Amino acid sequence: MNCSKTVILSVKAGSSKYLAIILVVLMHFPFVGFAQEKGGADSLVRLVEAVSAHLIEIDSISYRKVVGPATFLHNDTYLKCDTALWNVNTNIIDAVGNVQIIQENTLLTSDRIEYVVAENLAKFRGSLVQLLDRDGNVLNTNHLDYNTKDSIASFHAGAALRNNDGNLIESINGMYYAKDKLFTFRDSVQMFTDSVFIVSSRVDYHTDTDVAVFNSQTVAWKDDNMLYANSGNFNRRSNLFTFDRDGYVLTREQELWADLLKYSRNTGYAELYDNVQILDTVQTSICLADKVTYRPDPMLIELTDKPAVALYSVENDVPDTLFLRGDRILYSTRRMYEVDSSAIKLANERLSLSAVDPIAIHDQERRKARSGGGLQQVAPIKGKMGEKALLEGPGLENKVEAVPDTIGKQMDSTLPAAVPAVQEKDTTEVIFVDIFHNVKFYRSDVQGTCDSLVYTGLDSMARFYTRPVMWYDGVNQFAADSIQAHLKDGQLHKINLLSEAFITTQEDSVHFNQIKSTEMAAYFSNNELFRFDALGGVSAVFYIEEDSTITLMDQEECKMMTVKIKDNQVQRTRSIGEIKQNVFPVYNLPIEKQRLRGFEWRGAERPLSRFEITDRKIKPSLRKEMVSRPLPGFRYTFKYFPELYDSIIGYRDISIVR
Repeated sequence: MNCSKTVILSVKAGSSKYLAIILVVLMHFPFVGFAQEKGGADSLVRLVEAVSAHLIEIDSISYRKVVGPATFLHNDTYLKCDTALWNVNTNIIDAVGNVQIIQENTLLTSDRIEYVVAENLAKFRGSLVQLLDRDGNVLNTNHLDYNTKDSIASFHAGAALRNNDGNLIESINGMYYAKDKLFTFRDSVQMFTDSVFIVSSRVDYHTDTDVAVFNSQTVAWKDDNMLYANSGNFNRRSNLFTFDRDGYVLTREQELWADLLKYSRNTGYAELYDNVQILDTVQTSICLADKVTYRPDPMLIELTDKPAVALYSVENDVPDTLFLRGDRILYSTRRMYEVDSSAIKLANERLSLSAVDPIAIHDQERRKARSGGGLQQVAPIKGKMGEKALLEGPGLENKVEAVPDTIGKQMDSTLPAAVPAVQEKDTTEVIFVDIFHNVKFYRSDVQGTCDSLVYTGLDSMARFYTRPVMWYDGVNQFAADSIQAHLKDGQLHKINLLSEAFITTQEDSVHFNQIKSTEMAAYFSNNELFRFDALGGVSAVFYIEEDSTITLMDQEECKMMTVKIKDNQVQRTRSIGEIKQNVFPVYNLPIEKQRLRGFEWRGAERPLSRFEITDRKIKPSLRKEMVSRPLPGFRYTFKYFPELYDSIIGYRDISIVR
């Protein structure tokens, strides 16, 4: 049997004239307030406003029916609705129609809620539940619980948050802490903020500071860049990402790892700390350090705190890597049109000088003198080594080598190449490497040390300064005031020893073949030494074997000398100019008589493995794995913010480069 009992007359909504009297009357009616036996002031629910209220029974259960618009007050929280049924026994209010929960910082709306007074819990269920905070953030869902005492909300069936800038965060589960101004998203979190797409296992969004804190398995996409970490945050106000565990960045050409990584979304600048590795797939190089600053365009990487660089290559189907270290390393690239023309001119001059072959010039002059004919035409080359030059290769005599004219031909109008009046900018990227102080390097066949090293892709030359020394195959030592190594197609082509040049070849622990000269040049083919020349004021010491035993020492002086090498053995030595020669038995010959002035075997300085350069492990590329990761689909955005979904997905599909 249904029974209803009207207790108060209908009150016109918004009639403030009688509101004070009505509130006093309501406070004296038993159905207006209900206190739990163990509750305090917070357990008392007050009916602040209504059109009518009366006590009814439905299926022998007593209810207080409130017809509104109605307003309840509990825990300093207002509950508004069109109609409410208040269960007398369970102290649960079922509110229906234009339902609102209003607190100082939060507004929640829905079609209906179940409010459990004893638990201070508003259970929102419906086609759309909306939570708005005072900062303009809007959370949409259809399943949300809100604790009015603690001001904490939780959702469990998917939700999407939009801020006043149109940025979005969605997830399956999450929490809202009104007092802390914090939204927490868990499980399949997807985020779009300031043109960055993010997925994560958890995101904590602090609305007061506009900082999103990430948990494990966080991936972010920005154009053709990707970021990954297992811990970090994004500050929207400064547009700064900070990843403090397993940080990783993928760009079109590089991969970056670090224990701590700070990345500016606006500029692309990054600071990396601890166990840093940068893999450059275009320049086939790896940078290693514990502190790195990175600028993307034009690329500039500064490495400090145990820095090293690895340049890897494949030769004759065999992979090999050159490792270099120093106190400070600058690694950069610039487009050709951005390079200063004076640097290009100097690079061309170095190429010209390196191409000079005085031995070939001497041989041609000698043939000319014998035949009485004119000189064969060769490519003109300027430089102190001579006006013209021929390059001699293994098994090739008098091969003409033209100096490359591609470097700087568009930048330096003094070069002889014809240049069109209007040209497109040369966007070819050029690499530059500068290594400062305590430099050492190691590759399986070449090692060395010096105080500083400079490399530029303009001429593919590495220049070594301040007591430089190099070893080839462990037994050949090259030393000079400065050394210049020329690479071609990633392979060692020629080494120039400039001023006080000294080449030493170790025969055994006591005997060393020695050549000393003003300048020297060593030639390589397929990374194999096949010839070296001494070019001015030559002094030499060679040992002669009999029955595999060194018995004699040949000491020579001449103007120039060229030595042919095969399988790391001297095949032929030719002296040029007036020759002074003496042969001595080595038996009882004092060791100082077996050394040229300035001799110094520096084998103790030679790195014996790459681990003397750096003991860091090289991380394998993650590019294939990262680019195959699925992009965020925003299924809850599609459900709750359909007006934004199409634009976000459209932007995703045209902006993210896979």
